Amino acid sequence: MNSQSVMRGQLIDFGPLGCPCCKPASVHFAGTEISSVIDDDTAPNTTLLMPVLANAHDHLRGIKPISLGAFDLPLELWLTAMSNIPKPDPYLVAATALGRQALGGIGTIMIHYTRPNDANALPVELQSVARAAQDIGVRVAIAVSMRDRNPLGYGPDEQILEGLDPSDQAKISEKLIPSMRSPAEQMRLVEALAEQLESPLVSVQYGPYGMEWCSDGLLEQIARRSAETGRRVHMHLLESGLQREYLDHLHEGQPIRHLDDLGLLSERLSVAHGVWLREDEMELLAARGVTLSTNASSNLSLRSGRPPVAEMVRRQMKLAIGMDGFSFDDDDDGFREIRLNYLLHKGTGLEGGLPLGTLLRAACYGGRHSVAGLAPGSGVAAGAPGDLMALDYGAISSDILMPADPVNVLVHRATSRILTRMVVAGRTVVEDGRLTGIDLSGARAEMDAQVRHGLGAYQAWRQVSDKLGARLRNFYQAGFHRCG
Repeated sequence: MNSQSVMRGQLIDFGPLGCPCCKPASVHFAGTEISSVIDDDTAPNTTLLMPVLANAHDHLRGIKPISLGAFDLPLELWLTAMSNIPKPDPYLVAATALGRQALGGIGTIMIHYTRPNDANALPVELQSVARAAQDIGVRVAIAVSMRDRNPLGYGPDEQILEGLDPSDQAKISEKLIPSMRSPAEQMRLVEALAEQLESPLVSVQYGPYGMEWCSDGLLEQIARRSAETGRRVHMHLLESGLQREYLDHLHEGQPIRHLDDLGLLSERLSVAHGVWLREDEMELLAARGVTLSTNASSNLSLRSGRPPVAEMVRRQMKLAIGMDGFSFDDDDDGFREIRLNYLLHKGTGLEGGLPLGTLLRAACYGGRHSVAGLAPGSGVAAGAPGDLMALDYGAISSDILMPADPVNVLVHRATSRILTRMVVAGRTVVEDGRLTGIDLSGARAEMDAQVRHGLGAYQAWRQVSDKLGARLRNFYQAGFHRCG
C-alpha cells in the first residue's frame, strides 16, 4: 500500500447522467480501494482530482506504425503493411506500450491481442504481457484473438492471390495463411489462459477478431460460454465501409441482427469502432447493453470515417473511448484523445451533440466497465476502486480572467504534461512525469535495438506485402468482396 494514502484537490466526477461536478475534497485510500471522500475547503485550487482514463480498445503496439512506414492507408491495406513486423521481446513491447499510456493518464487498458509473435507459444507470450501490466500497475483485460477464416481479406484466399507471381503466392501463403484451430480448441485455449493469467489487475476475455474473420460456429460457441461463465467478450465491429458492404452481402443487410441471433449481444460484449452502424442497429445494441469504443484517432488515421457518436448517445448506447494504437499526436496522450472526440462530436451550429459530461464518463467509466467489468456505481466514493489521478490545473489556467468551469478548461487544454500523480488500485503508478514501476526509457531503448536488428527481414517482406496490398485494392475496387 502507498505511504501517500491521501490525495487533495478539486474533485471532478461524473454522475450516472454524466453531469460533471467539481468540489474541494480529500480522497483517502486503504489497500486497493478508496476508504473515504471528505469535503475539504482547504484543498488546493490548483490541483484537480479525477478518475483515471480507460483505453477501451488497444492492440499493444510498442512499435509505432509510422516507424514502419505504415500510414496514410485504408484499414484493409494497412493491415497488410503491418503484417510480419519485427518481433522483439513481448515483455518489452508490452512495457513500452502500457508505460506510454500510463504517462498519458490511462490506467485501464483493453488489449485485443490479435498478432502474437508466435501463436504456438501464446501462453508464454501472454505471461510476459501480464507481468508488464503488473510491474507498471495498470488494469488490463487481455482479449485473446479468435478467428477461423479470411486470413488475407474479405474473400477466398485463392481468389485474392490470383494473378500474383507464384513465388509471392508461396511466401504469402507461408506467412499469412496459418493452420486454423477449431472453435473448440480456441475456446479451451482462452479458458486455460484465464486460469494462468488472471489476477486482481489482469483479466482474460474472449476476443473474436470480428465478424469478417469468424465463422458462425465460433461466434456461437463464444456466446454460449460467455453466457455460462460470465466471461466478457471484445471484438471489432463495422470499422470500415468495405466491412459494411461485405457483411451486408453475407447477412442480407442485417449483420447486427445476425449477431443477436447467435446470442452474442449482451452487456458482457464490448465492440470497437461502429463507424458504419445504422440507427436501428444502434437501438438494438443499446437494448442489449453492449458498450462501444469510439477510437477517433484510429478511425481518422485509417480513413474509416467518423462514427455518429452524438446519434449513438441519443439512441442511449453505452460508450467508451479507445485509441487503438493511434493518438492525435502519436504520443498516447489520453487527454488529447478526449479533446479530439469532443471537437468531432459536440455538434454543429445551434445543434447539440455529444454532452461533455457524457464524454468524460465514457472516457473514465465506460472503458473501465468494458475492461474490468467494474460498474461506475457512485463514482469516486468509499468502497470504489482506488483509481484516481492528480492534475496541475495551475499549468493550464493561469491566464483565465473570467469564472470558468475547470471541466471545460481541462477538456480544451489538458495534455499529459499536467499529470502529476496517478493511482491505480491504491498504488502510485505515475509520479512527477515518470513511471514508478519500470524504467520506460530503458525498455524502449532495448525494444528499439531489437527491432532494428530484425528490420532487414521486414523490409524484404514489405516488397511482397505491398504487392498483396495492390492486389487487395483491385479486389475490393472490383467489388469481389460483395460476390459469392
